[in-house]
Formats: sequence, structure tokens, C-alpha cells
Amino acid sequence: MQEAPLVMPKMSMTMTEGTLVTWHKSEGDEVRAGEVVCEVATDKVDMEVEAPADGTLARIVAQPDDVVAVGEPIAYLTTAAEDLLAGLFDGPAPEPAPQPEREREPEPVPAAPAPVAAQPGPAPAAPAAAEPEPVPAAPAGVAAVPAARRAAAERGIDLATITPTGPAATIRLADLPPLEVKPRRSPRAVIARRMSASAQVPQFVVYRDLEVPAGGDWTTVFLRALAGALRRHPELNAEWADGDVRRHGHVGVALAVDTGRGLLAPVLRDPDLDDGLAGRVRDLVRRARAGKLTLAEMSGGTTTLSNLGGFAVDAFHALLSPPQATALAVGRVQEKVVPVPGGIGLSLRCTVGLTVDHRVGDGADAARLLASVQELLTL
Repeated sequence: MQEAPLVMPKMSMTMTEGTLVTWHKSEGDEVRAGEVVCEVATDKVDMEVEAPADGTLARIVAQPDDVVAVGEPIAYLTTAAEDLLAGLFDGPAPEPAPQPEREREPEPVPAAPAPVAAQPGPAPAAPAAAEPEPVPAAPAGVAAVPAARRAAAERGIDLATITPTGPAATIRLADLPPLEVKPRRSPRAVIARRMSASAQVPQFVVYRDLEVPAGGDWTTVFLRALAGALRRHPELNAEWADGDVRRHGHVGVALAVDTGRGLLAPVLRDPDLDDGLAGRVRDLVRRARAGKLTLAEMSGGTTTLSNLGGFAVDAFHALLSPPQATALAVGRVQEKVVPVPGGIGLSLRCTVGLTVDHRVGDGADAARLLASVQELLTL
């Protein structure tokens, strides 16, 4: 049995750190390969982390709300599965005196167990390429396994100060002092970073009072109309990149969802082409609030729709989510007095605000898009 680190997985190409959300296991619990042991939050979504092998959850080093860099340990498993230490101490020491780190360095060693297979990230103690990473030279008289030697060098730890617990007084990875716990950060920090980036974008808002058909799920109705309107106006279904406007090949509407851990915006691709959109929206909102979204469902947004009508808000200004060029804010749907032929009458109306990246489009472009939204709402 060996002790191996369970590390913070890399769940997307841009992920550099994650926040520990909750543990599903306690220290001393038996775990099976593929069993969910904890949940972590990236800058986009919460994800479940599975045990990479059968074993026992020996030590937990990251607590809920701790922010941990990708590849750093969040816990340690005691396991019989092959890992960095597998077989390293098997059998008698060779003659002359054992120098395990020098004799075994060329052996290809498996990566420190990576809990997520979809987009595995580099673990700090796991050489991913065929050619083994050079192991720092050992201080004279100090025996240590390659993983411990490498980790000590990366963290600036003098191996001569470590008390070994392995056979033949060899320093193991677990003998190194625990990593420093990173400062805790609330989920608001993620939202703050996104909105700070939005503040760097030159943007304007165009408001319009729209006639709305009676009945129906307003969020679904506006989702379909916004997507259809952007398909008619591809000049705004775009982003500003590399000094020019780049149009998207699909329409992805990120729907702002209020959850217990803050705002999430899962994406519906081409919702105007989906006959079962209402059910799809309900399912997405339910899973967003339960923390069950996938990374794919958080990617591909080309615009955002935010509906505060249910909170009795009549109108508001939604900030852009870069690099998206538009965001539609939907207010309360209510009957309003309007002029009709021969006098006045009542009409079901809603005030919307369309925010636009001014580098991508102008006020007239926004007005044309809203005119198409109105037309699609009343078809």
C-alpha cells in the first residue's frame, strides 16, 4: 500500500486553480475507483471529482472554500494501485548501499492519480512525456524517492531537514510538509473578475418597450426571439478579436441563472431551432441550481439573456460578458395603457435593454436587432 496525492484536476484549457466546494468522503473512508469523493468549482462550473483508484482517503488537506492550484494535492489516498511509489521499495536493496533514486530514475512512472479523465492536467509530480524529467541532485547522504526530490526542489525544501519514514531511511513524498493553504475566496470573486473585464469594454444600452404575446414562459419566449433575431443580424452575433469583428457560426444564448452560490450562465446552443426549448430550459436551470452542469454547457455563449421580471424589476442594464458583444435585459411583463385606434387600450408589454459592444456594433444595429425581436415575439 502506498500513499498517493489526489490533486486538483485541470478541467478546462484555461483553468489554473479551483475551489474545493464539498467533500463526499471523510478521512478513513474506503473509496472505489470512479466513486465521487468531492466537488470543486472552476471559474465556470462545479464539477465532481472521482477517486482514481481503490483505496482509503487517508488525509484531507483542502477544506471547502480553499482555492487550490491545478496539480496541487487536495487529499491523499492510501492505495495498492500502481503509482509513483509502486514497487519502489520492493525486495532487498541492491549491493552496494541502496540508492533508489538514482537506480530507478529512468523508469517511466505513472502520473499522480488524476481524478478527471476528460481534460487531464499536468500533475506536478507526474512526468507526462516519455522522457523522464531530470531529477534534482540529492544532497550527500540523503535518500529520497524521485517524486519527493522533485517536489522538494520545486518548493525550495532542503531534504536534509526532512525526517524520512520510508525503508532504508528514504524520504517519501508524504514526508514533505503540507502545502501552504491558499487564501479563501468567496464565489463573488469569480463574478467580480468577470465583471471587471466587462468594465473595460466600451458598451451602450438601447431600451425599447415591446409588445408580448399572452401566456407562455417569458424566459423561453425571449430566448427564442433573441436567438432568431441574432441569426437575422449576424453582424451582432460576433465578438471583437485581434483588432476586428469576428462573427460566430452558431447562436449560443447564455441564460443568467440565480443560484445559491451566485450567478451562473449556462448556454443554450441554437435555441430558436429547438421545438422542445421550454423543457430544455427548465432542466438547465434545475441543474444549474443543483451544481450539476457540465463544462460544455458553460461554453459557446455568443450573447446573454437576463430576466429579472420575476423580481418585479421593470427595466435594467445588463453588463456584457466578454467576449460576447450583446446582452439582453428583460424586465417585468405587465399590461400597460397604450394608444389604439379611436382611443386608448391595454397591451401586454415589457421593457428590454440591449447592451452592445460599441466596437462591434452601433446604435442603429441595436435598434434593428430589437425590431427583429419584436417581430419574432408577435409571429
